[in-house]
Amino acid sequence: MSAVRTRLAPLRRLGLPTLAALNVIVPALLLVLSAVGLGIGGYLSYTHWADKVVACGGLGDCEVVRNSDYATLGPVPVALLGVLAYAGMGSLALLTLWRRSPALEWPILAFWAAALAGTAYSAYLTYVELFVLEAICVWCVASAVVVTVSLLVSTAYIVALESASAPEDAEPEDTA
Repeated sequence: MSAVRTRLAPLRRLGLPTLAALNVIVPALLLVLSAVGLGIGGYLSYTHWADKVVACGGLGDCEVVRNSDYATLGPVPVALLGVLAYAGMGSLALLTLWRRSPALEWPILAFWAAALAGTAYSAYLTYVELFVLEAICVWCVASAVVVTVSLLVSTAYIVALESASAPEDAEPEDTA
């Protein structure tokens, strides 16, 4: 445990949170981000099935995006996939928060993988919006921002966990 304290000493000098604090703050933040994404996906799913107009607030053209061929995968609306992804990510964030392990464990790695997949798919859909449909949906952009921030935060958290658990005197392997 002294190796972990030694590695985190520069963080404390900078006024940054300790690993114990990060084990609460980061999963809670990821849970909040997942809830925001779930709300976005839920709203877009509702408008799809209720056949309601998406409130775009004069920013972009959400209806062009919602009524495009890219808004569904077969009979399944992409928004429902977002709901399922964010629900799963929220569950993983909650499990990570509940466990509060000082070591890198599977729930945060699974969260990271889901956020990576979501970010990649959101990048594809944003490309489609900009260059194929030539219309932007602010809700879709908001979801893309949420999943990308989730990826960045979870990546930073994994790096912090890895650096805290790395042996203090580890030397790089000589490959020559």
